[in-house]
Amino acid sequence: MRLLLVVWGLVLAVACACAQSVAWSRLYLQPNSRGFFPQVAAADSQGNLIVAGRYIHETQAFNSVAIVKYAPNGDLLWTRTFGELTEAEYAEAIAVAPDDSFYLAITRANGNSVAFVQRWSANGDLLWSATVDETSYDVIRQLIARPEGGVEVLHAFGGGGIGFARLIFDANGTRLTTNLYWQPNTFLANRTPVGMLRLNASTTLIIFIDGEIGEILQGYTRTYLRAINSTGGTVYERILPLRTEKFAQASDGSLYLLGDYWDVASQQMRLRMCRVDVANGNTLGQWNLSAAAGDAIPDALAVSGTVWLASGGWETATTRGMASVMGLPSGATIGAQVLEGVYRPVAGVGTASGALVQLIGELFPNPDRWKPALQWLRPDGTLMAQGYLPPLSPADETPELLVASPDGAVYAIATVNQGAQNVPGAGIWRINPPPTLSGQVILQDYIPSPAGKTAQFTLVSGSQNDSAVVTLGANGAYSLQTGLSGTVQARVYVPGWLAQRQTLTVGSSGVVNANWTLINGDANRDNQIDDADLLIVLFNFGSTNPQADLNGDGAVDDADLLIVLFNFGTIGD
Repeated sequence: MRLLLVVWGLVLAVACACAQSVAWSRLYLQPNSRGFFPQVAAADSQGNLIVAGRYIHETQAFNSVAIVKYAPNGDLLWTRTFGELTEAEYAEAIAVAPDDSFYLAITRANGNSVAFVQRWSANGDLLWSATVDETSYDVIRQLIARPEGGVEVLHAFGGGGIGFARLIFDANGTRLTTNLYWQPNTFLANRTPVGMLRLNASTTLIIFIDGEIGEILQGYTRTYLRAINSTGGTVYERILPLRTEKFAQASDGSLYLLGDYWDVASQQMRLRMCRVDVANGNTLGQWNLSAAAGDAIPDALAVSGTVWLASGGWETATTRGMASVMGLPSGATIGAQVLEGVYRPVAGVGTASGALVQLIGELFPNPDRWKPALQWLRPDGTLMAQGYLPPLSPADETPELLVASPDGAVYAIATVNQGAQNVPGAGIWRINPPPTLSGQVILQDYIPSPAGKTAQFTLVSGSQNDSAVVTLGANGAYSLQTGLSGTVQARVYVPGWLAQRQTLTVGSSGVVNANWTLINGDANRDNQIDDADLLIVLFNFGSTNPQADLNGDGAVDDADLLIVLFNFGTIGD
């Protein structure tokens, strides 16, 4: 991975050199309604998309919940509704179970609010609906489908304050566990739940925020991490100096938190990240994101492996914009961009191919209207593709949700106003991932496994170019995602071997297989085999010098000398 700072320096209004591949788009309008607003979405194991949101009744001043399901090819599989004409219902959270049934959280409100946890089959049958009515205010914040069956629920409740609960339902809708954590008897009386993370079969980490420590009012809200066991008892609790809005778990198990804090010097809210060891709650790192130079909002956080992407909107006295930063577990930055204008980072996801994807809204003037755009980023900080999504309406297309499909594609979802009366509907786009080069790099005359060797790829297509360092896997296997397409001149170099070049035809998405066989003997790494390489082997003959040990057997001997002599005079591409 390249540890240099890559400044994207992008202006979305300029066409990107690397275009993205949009598979299809759909506009869903709820029949016999005054509009549909998408609120939550998820993809199942087959790549089907489930979207739930509220729709406004045609003749009543209330809204109910509609659920729609699309196949990966864009076919509408089914639609369902839930609600009453005399109440207002909202979709709050969604989680897909291992069997592709899904859990949905709904709030019903009028004079007070009542929550529902529901399980729906993959075919759209309502299997059960359980009521959650702890106080006058009940809203479900998050659902986690349990691998062993059932669902874990993070629930906010209150009356004169805000507390939270962890509930567990089995697969049949029976409530197994109720752990209530009431609001503190303090001035703010507020413990607002942000989210939860299941650590193992018996431990769940709850993230909540509180403007007080004990009974002392703080200058800004702090984040509390409370790990609870199966009975609701506290395993550990930690306090972090930020007001968390977004969180994501890395492949090494650590937890990234994105939030804001009060910067005394500037008298502004600024962005801050923390990395935490969830096993004990200890802080592994903390850093401020100075790219957002102004009052900032933590809008989006995504992780691929251990690489993170954080974005936030910011505003100063004279201008506004958004900032995005990519970084490593140490906090080191590997990519950044600052856009001035009316931009709103909406969401970010890590994909099955390893790419990071960011959904951005931009407000266009004359007339004012929001339009969605996507950015695809490689974990080394390279921008692979970006662009606006094909329009579904000349009016507002406000981006709302971004969902990763298990095949590497993503779904972007927006509230789209259309028609003379600007009736809202759900705009849905499926965007295929950038193309991937895949295959094997064979290192000639090398005895050990090539796994762990680094291959330097250089790709050129017309005036566009891309470069990356890839660590080889077993038998020299590699995979490299790129934003380039068309006729691509590809070159691969492994230190100690001669570079090889191929001409590849690369589509806008999909996998291109390309195998490479590299010639050994370049001891001095100048991409040719000549007297200089021969001298290195001769001067080190009988030693274990790794530079001269061309075949990797641990000794510089006749075998290494023969490699140079056999390939003498060869020049790499």
